[in-house]
Amino acid sequence: MSSSIPVQANGNEYDNVESEVSERMRLIPVKAPSHEADGNKKTKARSDQKGTTVALSVAMLVQSYLLVSVFPYSGFLAMFLIPGLNEETAGRYAGLVASSFMFGRTFSSFQWGKAADEYGRVFVIRASLLLSAAFSICFGLAPSFRSALVWRFILGLSNGLMGPIKTIVSEVTHGDQKKETRTMGIVIGMWGYGFLINPAIGGYLSDPVKQYPNTLFVEWFEPILSRYPFLLPNVVGCLLCLVAFFMVGRFVQETLPEEKLRPFSLWASIKSKCSLCFPRQQPAFIRRVSSWGLFKHMHPTEGEMSDEFISADERKDALPKWISPSPSTSSLVYMSRLPSPQKPSRDDEQLLTETTSAREDEEPATIRSLWNRIPTRRHLLVYWMYSFLVISVDETFPLYCISKESGLAVQEKNIGDILSSTGIFYVTLQYFLLTTLVNRLGLYPAMRIGAIMSIPVCCLMPITLITIKGAPEGQVNWPTLAHISITYAVIRAFSTVTFSTLTMSTNKTVPSHHRATMNGLSMLGGSLAKAAGPTFAGFLFSTSVTNIVPPYGSVVAYFVISLLGVGLFIQTLLLTPSAGMSK
Repeated sequence: MSSSIPVQANGNEYDNVESEVSERMRLIPVKAPSHEADGNKKTKARSDQKGTTVALSVAMLVQSYLLVSVFPYSGFLAMFLIPGLNEETAGRYAGLVASSFMFGRTFSSFQWGKAADEYGRVFVIRASLLLSAAFSICFGLAPSFRSALVWRFILGLSNGLMGPIKTIVSEVTHGDQKKETRTMGIVIGMWGYGFLINPAIGGYLSDPVKQYPNTLFVEWFEPILSRYPFLLPNVVGCLLCLVAFFMVGRFVQETLPEEKLRPFSLWASIKSKCSLCFPRQQPAFIRRVSSWGLFKHMHPTEGEMSDEFISADERKDALPKWISPSPSTSSLVYMSRLPSPQKPSRDDEQLLTETTSAREDEEPATIRSLWNRIPTRRHLLVYWMYSFLVISVDETFPLYCISKESGLAVQEKNIGDILSSTGIFYVTLQYFLLTTLVNRLGLYPAMRIGAIMSIPVCCLMPITLITIKGAPEGQVNWPTLAHISITYAVIRAFSTVTFSTLTMSTNKTVPSHHRATMNGLSMLGGSLAKAAGPTFAGFLFSTSVTNIVPPYGSVVAYFVISLLGVGLFIQTLLLTPSAGMSK
């Protein structure tokens, strides 16, 4: 009886403690669920999205500057470095200057894409910007035409911006097509806008001693600017690369999944490249079996030959009488126990196809695997052909402007004025044009409208040969300026629509973790096309001007390019969405 009293006391004590704790817990105020935290997260996400879009737009603007800022002065650069050239014969050499950049990018585009799938998209963008900053200065200091081509080639070799930028735009929107269209319109639109303002900047800054002889800046740096008259545009390009380098590092988050991200090591990268170039011969691995050479590669594993799988009696019965059971003959038993082959049903074939496709999606992308995807291949071919034609139009325009017999006969600064006014019309058209067409009509109808309204429209450019009559020599009157500005703005705005829709539709033909490699392949072919485009345009324009009665040489050149644009429009009619894509 006495022993039960402490137990009862202890029980009351525990009950009192429990009730006291419950009372205190009841008095603690419980915060009602609030949406303030969710609102802060959404606000931060929108802020990060805006920062990413701005940083990628700046990087895209720098990319276009590196490519096209040389266009207005490439002919004058050739005349400065090669004695004996004039405005009519400098076109083919100017095309080589513009093409060398894209030839360099052709050799490195796919490797940059693979690097973006291994080391990250942000890493590749920042590395490209840093290398481009250094090689831009080297190009501006080139003492000869040959060295200018070499440095321009190396500048393109170190450039891997386009593919990772497009990949990030597709991945940061998480499959939201409206958001992707809006972001792609801004980023790719900045690329198109750069094609207008960057040649203007290059034209304003080139040869400042000749254009601005009495300015204080030119008087300070006259010795170096006289020796290197085209250094200043490249110094500006270097500064733009550094600005974009810090902005991308500050605002752009890595979109490659962490489990696929590898830390970059220069030594390991060099070692892997050397192993690819000089592979070691590895001895063939052969399991330890008996002396029957016929069955050395057929011998199963220990698990397959366990007693649970094949008993001794089964092993003996399964063998022909003329073969006694031994380790040497065990592979025959294993083969005899396998089910006889049967013709697979349609469901089995479909399952096998889906399994094979899923396995290919998990494997690293290669040029062959991407090229074997029929929708991807068709989209890439159209993208490459369109890149060729767009760059041909951009290279033909400054040659048309400086030509005295079949063009406008204006100088670098006047070309900058023309392109600046074109940029005003372009800005008012581009963004709303892309979002409206894609949201109302879909990707593929918008792509076809962009194709027919861009390259074929360049046939209207030679009308300025009529409007410029009566204008002072070397200057552009208002009718000519208005016609060029509107025509060129329409070409650039609709070409942005085509490029954006092609990029989005091509990205949808591959898994997300293959997109950077696919965009690297896209850059490879696009770089080759853009390398051939200026050379083609330079030879086409020079040949037309020298062999056709002036001023009809430029008319023929623009007509040929316009006709090729119609052919590309027909190719876009043959493109169809792949499985699971919306039109």
